Order: sequence, then structure tokens, then C-alpha cells
Amino acid sequence: MMKHRIRQLIDSLSLEHKVGQLFMLAFAGPDLAYARQLVEQYQIGGFYLTDDNAADPQQAAALNLELQKLAALRSVDAPLILGVDQEGAWSVLTDFTDTGPGNLALGVVDDVALTAQQYQSMALQMQALGYNTLLAPCVDVNSNPDNPIIGQRSFGAEPALVSRHSSAAVTAILQTGMLACAKHFPGHGDTATDSHNGLPVVDLALTELLDTHLQPFVAAIEAGVPLLMTSHICYPQLDAEFPATLSPSILTGLLRQQLGFDGVILTDSMNMGAMRRHYGPVEAAVQALRAGADMIMLSEEHYENAVTDYQTLQRQTIEGVIAAVQSGELAPGVIDAALQRVLLLRYQLAEPKIRPVPDGAAVAAEAARRACRVLRDEAGMLPLQQPFYLACMADPAEYTQIRNSRGIGPNDAVPASSVLQAALQQAGAQVEVLSWPVLAGWLERGQRPELPLLLLSEDYPLPGSRLNLPRQRERVQQCLQAWGGQVLLLALRSDTELSAYPQLQTYLCSYSSRRCSALAATAMLLAQPVTLPAEPAINL
Repeated sequence: MMKHRIRQLIDSLSLEHKVGQLFMLAFAGPDLAYARQLVEQYQIGGFYLTDDNAADPQQAAALNLELQKLAALRSVDAPLILGVDQEGAWSVLTDFTDTGPGNLALGVVDDVALTAQQYQSMALQMQALGYNTLLAPCVDVNSNPDNPIIGQRSFGAEPALVSRHSSAAVTAILQTGMLACAKHFPGHGDTATDSHNGLPVVDLALTELLDTHLQPFVAAIEAGVPLLMTSHICYPQLDAEFPATLSPSILTGLLRQQLGFDGVILTDSMNMGAMRRHYGPVEAAVQALRAGADMIMLSEEHYENAVTDYQTLQRQTIEGVIAAVQSGELAPGVIDAALQRVLLLRYQLAEPKIRPVPDGAAVAAEAARRACRVLRDEAGMLPLQQPFYLACMADPAEYTQIRNSRGIGPNDAVPASSVLQAALQQAGAQVEVLSWPVLAGWLERGQRPELPLLLLSEDYPLPGSRLNLPRQRERVQQCLQAWGGQVLLLALRSDTELSAYPQLQTYLCSYSSRRCSALAATAMLLAQPVTLPAEPAINL
């Protein structure tokens, strides 16, 4: 019945109104006037929203309510898709929500019930603010330890593990009434290039992909995931001409026909470097729709609004797709088929049902505590004897990247290392914090520390950039070479660095750079509970 009604509705729409529904756009800051134009004039189907649009829960709730009111007045009155990158290691409103430690830590714990609790908590917190779509989970199998953009966003490197946690996350999100979106098809885990900057290449055959990177997508599809996000990655053994987002053989042949996905295919942002540096905006959008994509997401270009007229680019892209249909370059049936799937999904979005938000902080704390592991303690240095020295291997200036004007990524106000230092102070630990220049001076003079030396290594999945990990590793190795058994290393990150330190005797890993994991690591260091003042709770 619903499908029949949607077909009748589609038949009544103009081409312009059909095409607009297939776009999910972003806008700069609280520019509601432009957002109104996109809804009313261009009839767009959804928005990609970040902290750039709403800096606190109250602003978010008001914005989302206003956007949906505008949509309800259109001839196509289906709710807008209001999507956020709330996936754990990436998040919005990080100061006000409980992100947990992120997927990698959840994978280390390997308790699917805990993963479900964490995702249910995140979904309900977002639902309470009027968002209806989590652009999560990230189901990539992070098989490349040097992957610059996935890392902690992935549940791990084992396909079976990633599959079961992907299924649990999708199921938990859907049970709240929110939409889930598995990403980045057919897998971003075996890359050494960040697609925000360049076009990665994964030279694997289909048989290899089916055994590895595609398994979590199959699990997500079986769990009923309604959206899948594409990746801007070249798979030359699947398509010698086009990256996945633009590939008919990957989106239609593999995803639709072979894997049987009948939901909505959403592109990753078409303004990321992987697309922008190789294709024109209209050319890419037309080819993505021709390949089998249902919705075109433009969520990157407005971050360069100081030098780019992003509003004009968005309008030109929509109008370019309309012109492609009018000229016969793009078949009208392609538009109608995509719109059928998009509207079926959007009309299934129930009215928001504000449910009690669970104690997400408790879930996050448990996950962080269970993920924190002592991987080496050959000298029996844990719990840490006091007093001791503490030194961060990352340069302070690099932390400015964690929260940036783009509104995407970890979005932490302070780095995990600062949280750890505050927790040590709160616990009354006898610790002296040293800067790297002080340690460098000791190394140069051959001076030996008088106390145990706790080093912190740190990493974040930063879009378009990353902390200087080689320099951190070099500094750790210098300290180990000079001071050996006096050195302990705490990793507020993954454990992939450990193989570089065969002489290191004590290594503690949190598998996360989130606040809750810094607190869990502090508690393990001191063998005592630690707390900090609670973050502001969602209060509407």
C-alpha cells in the first residue's frame, strides 16, 4: 500500500522536485535562511548536521524542530533525514553526550550486549534532540594498521568480530526508531590514504573482499540496516574505471544484485578530496546516480566557505542533475527508482518518540574500563609507584586539530592526555608533568630521571590530518634507549605501535582517546577509582 501511494506521489512531482529529494546537504553555521531555501525551493531530502550548526543541545533541538516543520509543509511531507556522525570515535555535541570509548575499544571487549547498550545510548541521546539518523556504525575492517582515517572508528581487524558488533550496533539503533547507516562500502579499512585528501586504491579481488571486508556489510544488511554509505575508493579488480561511489559494477552489480541490499545507498560526501580532485561536481553526481546511488551527500564544501561559494556549488550540482535528465544523459527511470527507495524510507520515520535517556555515562565507563589492558609489565611497575614523572609525546599545538571549525571528527574540547592529567591531580597523585623540551635536554646532557617516567602516546581519527605519530614514536624510542626500565608507556590509542618497542617493559593501552578511557587508564595506573566533574547532561 505504501509503495503504491509513493509511486502515485512520484508521478505527480515535477522533475525539479524529484531531483532535489535525492540530495542530503550541509550548510554553514546557524544559516537557517539558506536551509529554508534548500527545503522550500530545492525540495532537498535531508541534512548532514554538525556542531557547526548547533553548539549545544538546546540549539540542536530547536534547529531540528524548525527543519522538520518546514518539510511538513511541502507536497512531499515526509520527514527530512537529519543525519549526524555519532559513531563513538567521531561525534557531535561531545561535551554533552556519552560517546563511549569508540568502536575499537568495544571490539577489544568483544561483548555484543555492551556494544548494543552503547549504541542504544547514543541513538536515544540523539533522538531526544530531534536527529533521526546515525551515520553509523562504521563497519570497516581495519586491516591496515597505518590507516589514517578509520583506526578507532573500526571494531577491529578481524572480519568475524567486526561483523557481529556491526550487527549488534545496527539492531540497537533501529530498536530506538532511529535510522542506521553502515559505512564505507565496500570497505575503507585496507587503505593508507585518507579519502578526505586523496583517492585510495585497494587492489583486492572480489573473492578476497567477500572473505574479509564485505562480511560486516553482509551482517549489517541481514540486521536490516536501511542505509549504506559508499566509499570514494578505487577497487581496480572490481572496476578499472570508477571508484566505488561512481561504479555500476560495485553499487548495482555487487551491492544490489549479489548482496541483495534493497535500502538506500547514500554517497559519502561528494566534496571530499577523493572526488573533488578528480571529477567535476555535476559529473560526479550524475555518475553516482547512474551507478546506483540513491542520495547524493554534499557535506564538505561549506567548510571552505571563506574561499568557496558553497551555496552556488550546491545549487549548480542539483541543477546539473536536472539538466542531465532533461538532455537524456541520465534516464528518468533512474531518478524515479532512487526516489521510490528514499521516500519509502523517509515515510517510515515515525514521529519522534522521546524516550528516557539511559545512563550513558555508566555504559561508557564500563566499556572503557573493560577495554583498558596491561599488555606488558615485565618489571611489575603497575600500579605505578609515586612520585613519578609524566610526559606527553605529542606536541601541544597538534591538539588544536581535535576540535575544528569543520564540525566533524572527535570534537573533544580537550585531549585525552589533559583529561588524564586532571584525573591524576583530582586523585591526589604525586606527579610532575614534564614537557618534551625538558626531556630532550636531559637526553642531550645524559641526565637520568630520578623517578619512574610515564610517557603518553596518543592518536585520533582526524579527517584530513593526524597527529605526528612518527615523531611520537621517535621520542619514545629515544627515552627507551637512554632510560630503559624506568620508562612506562600509556597508549591513549590502539596498540599497533607496540611492535616498535621490543625493549619496552611496561605498556598500558586504552584502545581509545576518549575522556572515559583516559579516566579508566588513570584508575588502572593508580589502582584506585578516579572521577572528574560530570559533563553537562542533555536537558531539554
